[in-house]
Amino acid sequence: MTANELILEANRRGLHLEPRGDKLAVTPRDNLTPDFAAALRQHKGELLALLESKTAGLPADSAPWLHVARQVLAGEFEGADKSTRESIIIGLRSIRHPLCAQATGIVQKFK
Repeated sequence: MTANELILEANRRGLHLEPRGDKLAVTPRDNLTPDFAAALRQHKGELLALLESKTAGLPADSAPWLHVARQVLAGEFEGADKSTRESIIIGLRSIRHPLCAQATGIVQKFK
């Protein structure tokens, strides 16, 4: 399932998904089955990025870049080659969001 499909399924199940920092809040917890909770955990980063982009009023295609920004901040791109670093910078700098700005600064310091 994609992040969009998971959000639609959550709505169908009567669940509300909300980003709270690096956590994904799900309410009401009584409607959350173990299988669906596992699916949400598996796609947590994508879900957080998509929900945050919607909350911030960003275009839907910005969500993957918020996910990349979180990966950069978590150190997942340290040691990336020059081409990858340049691609990340090009993508992140076009998104007007504090996470993207912070991640861009970090990538620019990579050598």
